[in-house]
Amino acid sequence: MIQLTHVSKQYDQRPALQDVTFEIGKGEFVLLMGPSGAGKSTLLRMLIGAERPDHGEIVVHQKNVTMLKPSDVPYLRRKVGTVFQDFRLLPKKSVFDNVALPLLVQGVSSVDIRRKVTEAL
Repeated sequence: MIQLTHVSKQYDQRPALQDVTFEIGKGEFVLLMGPSGAGKSTLLRMLIGAERPDHGEIVVHQKNVTMLKPSDVPYLRRKVGTVFQDFRLLPKKSVFDNVALPLLVQGVSSVDIRRKVTEAL
């Protein structure tokens, strides 16, 4: 579902990510953690097409994100649920509902949403 191959990104000659390679399979739930400045937000922004890597390839749902036209980016974002480190959660919703929201937007059945969110929490 998500593949990064030798992805690198730097800002003003300062590396944010260096030669990152990994794969996330369909249905996997992944938590990205690390200290401030480790490149977490940069990686997430690249996964949703908000930034492009300096080197490497990012493939999401068999589409090369690094080659997407700007008009195709919203369609990509509907398929990738992300929560950034500033926790832009919906304050009037429960933790369960916040975690379930990306699945709901994707059209996942309520039975599967309940199962997946319960497993994740």
